[in-house]
Amino acid sequence: MSFAESSHNFRLVDTVLHAQCQDRHGNLHNSELNLDHILGNRDGQFDVYGKHFHESSGICGLNHTTLVATLRREDGTYHAATIDLDRIVKNDNGRLEKA
Repeated sequence: MSFAESSHNFRLVDTVLHAQCQDRHGNLHNSELNLDHILGNRDGQFDVYGKHFHESSGICGLNHTTLVATLRREDGTYHAATIDLDRIVKNDNGRLEKA
Protein backbone atom coordinates (compact mmCIF):
# COMPACT_ATOMS: atom_id res chain seq x y z
CA MET A 1 0.00 0.00 0.00
CA SER A 2 1.39 3.42 -0.92
CA PHE A 3 2.75 5.09 2.17
CA ALA A 4 1.84 8.62 1.03
CA GLU A 5 -1.74 7.74 0.04
CA SER A 6 -2.50 5.80 3.22
CA SER A 7 -0.60 7.77 5.88
CA HIS A 8 -1.12 11.10 7.58
CA ASN A 9 0.93 13.59 9.56
CA PHE A 10 4.25 12.22 8.39
CA ARG A 11 7.35 13.96 9.64
CA LEU A 12 11.06 13.39 10.05
CA VAL A 13 12.77 13.50 13.45
CA ASP A 14 16.53 13.02 13.04
CA THR A 15 16.55 9.96 10.75
CA VAL A 16 13.20 8.52 11.87
CA LEU A 17 10.12 8.84 9.67
CA HIS A 18 6.95 9.09 11.79
CA ALA A 19 3.41 8.74 10.43
CA GLN A 20 -0.11 7.74 11.26
CA CYS A 21 -0.81 4.81 8.95
CA GLN A 22 -4.15 3.32 8.00
CA ASP A 23 -4.68 -0.41 8.33
CA ARG A 24 -6.97 -2.47 6.08
CA HIS A 25 -9.98 -1.36 8.13
CA GLY A 26 -9.16 2.36 7.95
CA ASN A 27 -7.91 2.59 11.55
CA LEU A 28 -4.88 4.81 12.15
CA HIS A 29 -1.75 3.54 13.89
CA ASN A 30 1.31 5.53 14.93
CA SER A 31 4.30 4.09 13.15
CA GLU A 32 7.95 4.92 12.67
CA LEU A 33 10.81 3.75 10.48
CA ASN A 34 14.46 4.64 10.93
CA LEU A 35 15.60 5.63 7.44
CA ASP A 36 19.23 5.19 8.51
CA HIS A 37 18.54 1.43 8.55
CA ILE A 38 17.35 1.34 4.93
CA LEU A 39 19.37 4.05 3.13
CA GLY A 40 23.06 4.49 2.54
CA ASN A 41 25.26 7.05 0.84
CA ARG A 42 27.11 6.13 -2.32
CA ASP A 43 29.39 8.99 -3.30
CA GLY A 44 26.87 11.74 -2.55
CA GLN A 45 23.72 9.90 -3.68
CA PHE A 46 21.18 7.94 -1.66
CA ASP A 47 21.78 4.19 -1.91
CA VAL A 48 18.64 2.06 -1.44
CA TYR A 49 20.82 -1.02 -0.81
CA GLY A 50 22.98 0.61 1.85
CA LYS A 51 22.62 1.76 5.43
CA HIS A 52 23.76 4.57 7.70
CA PHE A 53 23.49 7.51 5.27
CA HIS A 54 23.35 9.87 8.24
CA GLU A 55 26.98 9.14 9.18
CA SER A 56 28.06 11.04 6.06
CA SER A 57 25.33 13.65 5.73
CA GLY A 58 24.91 17.28 6.58
CA ILE A 59 21.54 18.98 6.61
CA CYS A 60 18.60 16.57 6.29
CA GLY A 61 14.88 17.25 5.98
CA LEU A 62 11.57 16.18 4.52
CA ASN A 63 9.62 17.94 1.76
CA HIS A 64 6.29 16.09 1.59
CA THR A 65 7.52 12.56 0.67
CA THR A 66 10.95 13.65 -0.55
CA LEU A 67 13.95 13.18 1.73
CA VAL A 68 16.42 16.00 1.12
CA ALA A 69 19.99 15.93 2.43
CA THR A 70 23.52 16.99 1.75
CA LEU A 71 25.62 13.85 1.40
CA ARG A 72 29.40 13.65 1.49
CA ARG A 73 31.14 12.43 -1.64
CA GLU A 74 34.28 10.33 -1.63
CA ASP A 75 36.36 13.46 -2.33
CA GLY A 76 35.01 15.09 0.86
CA THR A 77 32.70 17.59 -0.81
CA TYR A 78 28.97 17.62 -0.15
CA HIS A 79 26.25 17.12 -2.73
CA ALA A 80 22.53 17.91 -2.49
CA ALA A 81 20.63 14.62 -2.78
CA THR A 82 16.95 13.73 -2.82
CA ILE A 83 14.89 10.56 -2.84
CA ASP A 84 11.13 10.07 -2.97
CA LEU A 85 10.33 7.95 0.08
CA ASP A 86 7.17 6.70 -1.59
CA ARG A 87 9.50 4.61 -3.80
CA ILE A 88 11.15 2.81 -0.89
CA VAL A 89 8.66 2.96 2.01
CA LYS A 90 5.31 1.22 2.20
CA ASN A 91 2.44 1.05 4.62
CA ASP A 92 1.95 -2.59 5.56
CA ASN A 93 -1.43 -2.72 7.30
CA GLY A 94 -0.70 0.27 9.54
CA ARG A 95 3.09 -0.07 9.78
CA LEU A 96 5.85 1.72 7.89
CA GLU A 97 8.27 -0.74 6.27
CA LYS A 98 10.87 -0.84 3.56
CA ALA A 99 9.16 -1.52 0.22
